[in-house]
Amino acid sequence: MGTQFDLGCPRFARRAAIGNALGIAETPPPRQVTRGRRWTRDGVRGVELTWNDTSAWLLTPPEAEHPLPAILLMHGHDGVKFYGKEKVADGPDGIAPGIAALREHGYGGGAPAARLVAAGFAVLIHDVFPWGGRRVPWEDLPERARRAGANLEGQQRYEAAAREHEHGLAKIAALQGSSLAGRVLLEDLTALHVLSDCAEVDAHRIATAGFSGGGARVAHLLACTDRLRAAVITASMSTYADIADGHADNTSWLMITPGLPAVCDWPEIAGSAAPTPLLVQFAEQDSHFGTGGMREAEASLRRDYRDSKTLSTQWFSEPHRFTRTMQDAAASWLGLHV
Repeated sequence: MGTQFDLGCPRFARRAAIGNALGIAETPPPRQVTRGRRWTRDGVRGVELTWNDTSAWLLTPPEAEHPLPAILLMHGHDGVKFYGKEKVADGPDGIAPGIAALREHGYGGGAPAARLVAAGFAVLIHDVFPWGGRRVPWEDLPERARRAGANLEGQQRYEAAAREHEHGLAKIAALQGSSLAGRVLLEDLTALHVLSDCAEVDAHRIATAGFSGGGARVAHLLACTDRLRAAVITASMSTYADIADGHADNTSWLMITPGLPAVCDWPEIAGSAAPTPLLVQFAEQDSHFGTGGMREAEASLRRDYRDSKTLSTQWFSEPHRFTRTMQDAAASWLGLHV
């Protein structure tokens, strides 16, 4: 399943070095997956899944025949840690409080998971540390982080504290010989195993997709497993030099891992999976990256993919967001490659 890599090729050595820098190795599947509530609403059938400390939703078309091609959909950073999967999908209780405004700003008012289900895919969305059900409880946040939210209330108080705490989490992971991105990757690898084992899913037809911080997770997953049929990275592609040149404040620790820039540039992480089919969507007005950096990243990806014709890039005249048009373009591309 997926691309088989020659152990003697330079790209395989790059993948091994990426994994070492992240402090990660592929993990075995979790010991037990439990199914919870079920629901059907607005053309989507859903079931709650839990494993270890992780909660997730598996979404499918209500009347579809199984097994289905599947997408491991990565929620992004979005500057919101109180929620995870709720940002890109609706669960048994409908749209989570406050999420409608976030989606209107960043997702064209829609839920990307629902559009993938409408395209015929099974979709798994899981909370990843430290978001949503994997977020750090308020009482466990250090005093410095809690002070950052002291003058705020409700969810805004939590988000201010969690934003400050992200730096501390990255420091702790580095001191432990890993990285915050590596810890997230470990959970994403586990989720990929879970999805592969679902009866609703064709384990040989699994892809992954993500926007912004979710796209960073896709890049790492591409470099650290060969179980993927295809992948989509949206608004999460530039060069390290571009990020360092005035864009670091807009970039989360999901994209910045100490030691990794010494291994390769950011696009070379995703490029190490060539010739696995990859779609990269660029937002021309993206404030998180410079146009030059994005163009250099595109050229780097083309060097890795050479003449394989399995790399696709799309440019949209948009700021840093994942519009409905972009979502539909991603779903259409996935339909051709999964």
